[in-house]
Amino acid sequence: MGKLSRNKGASFERFVADQFRAEGFELAKRGLGQARSASEVPDVQGVPGYWIECKHQRHVRIPAAYEQASKARTVAFLSDEANGESVPVVVSRDNRRPELATLSLSDFLAIASRLRDLEARNACLLGPVPSAGGKGAA
Repeated sequence: MGKLSRNKGASFERFVADQFRAEGFELAKRGLGQARSASEVPDVQGVPGYWIECKHQRHVRIPAAYEQASKARTVAFLSDEANGESVPVVVSRDNRRPELATLSLSDFLAIASRLRDLEARNACLLGPVPSAGGKGAA
């Protein structure tokens, strides 16, 4: 990999970490193990429960990137690191395209189910939400 490609990848990893920090993940940062071995740490650390693999290329090969994230997470699990229990997510951007986040359908459904259950629990605790139209709106 050439220096420009490495710089482009590192810049994208910092961008993704910045996006997570902007959403309240204060500990999100570019993985420090990048200079040593890609399987040691995720590209973005500090997002509990997720193994973030970042790819910014002319054309990102999503299946290969997802496989890399899954294998790296498995290696971390076998070495008893907490990241081994994380959901692998590929954050990618093809040149001149928006960023995408890719994860397995089973992981997405598990997250959606947890969110639905949390919303239902909160609705029970908070009671009904008032309608936007206020009194008399039908």
